[in-house]
Amino acid sequence: MILNSPYTKSHFLKSLFTILSINLFSSAAFAEDEVYVAEIKDNKLVSIENISQRQGYDNQPHFTADSNSLLFTAMYEVKGADGKATQQTDSLHFDLTTKKTSNLTSSAASEYSPTITPDGKHFSVIRVGDDGKQLLWQYPYSPQETKNELVGESLIPSVFDVGYHVWLNSDELLLFVLGDPMTLQRVQLSTGKTQPVDINIGRTLRKVPNENLYSYTKADGKQWQLKLYNPADKTVETSVTLPANNMYYAWHQSGALLSADKAIVMKNELDEEGKWQPFLDFSSNCKGDITRMVMSENSVYLAFVCATK
Repeated sequence: MILNSPYTKSHFLKSLFTILSINLFSSAAFAEDEVYVAEIKDNKLVSIENISQRQGYDNQPHFTADSNSLLFTAMYEVKGADGKATQQTDSLHFDLTTKKTSNLTSSAASEYSPTITPDGKHFSVIRVGDDGKQLLWQYPYSPQETKNELVGESLIPSVFDVGYHVWLNSDELLLFVLGDPMTLQRVQLSTGKTQPVDINIGRTLRKVPNENLYSYTKADGKQWQLKLYNPADKTVETSVTLPANNMYYAWHQSGALLSADKAIVMKNELDEEGKWQPFLDFSSNCKGDITRMVMSENSVYLAFVCATK
């Protein structure tokens, strides 16, 4: 099956939001998505490196808790037994010390959004099966490259339209679930129960640093508003509007919010003024738009995706 985002073709036809959100299905029309890692000290750029450096889809960066490694999704062209080429995505591991990249899964199925689980011993992904179902899946985490297909397991088979996820604890997650409209749902693995939280949400789900809060964005006309979800009392608070019609953002470990205007990372201290200010300018490296981004827990690294056409 040819896929280049966690969306199936049937869902692509289902809603305008999906049409606006999905990447193109033709490999010839793929945008170039490159993953960069910037080293930062005292909020100033020290160095920057393109860790993917190849044609095609590289996306969804995620730092390990020790800030020593970065996981991301990469697409490859593979040939089947019939000789026909198809697209395949695997979960890759980049060691920030050795600068080496390894394949974590070598799986026959496409998977997206590799995320270290709360126990630190596994990583979760959105896995697309032969039937097109997009399931939350789990694999054992080992940074060494595997040449044989890694054996994993489905975590919640009853929810099969998962797009993105973030862990609340070892038993609960927030899920971006495909549909018309897109929904944010809270799920408990031990019981399989789901609870609706919101609709018309964006594709970035994050833990707020040093707070028992989780963030997402919600469409508000042509702009995106940041929402803060409190899992303890199940309340949602509206925060700032993201700049430049961008749905993507990251948290600085100081508690400030990061987003981007083209190739310039913007910063909002979320104080009384709540203004966006330029933080880091990557326009000399990224000749397109910065989309997904994430900061390491030690505040040393910022990973981002540069999307060009």
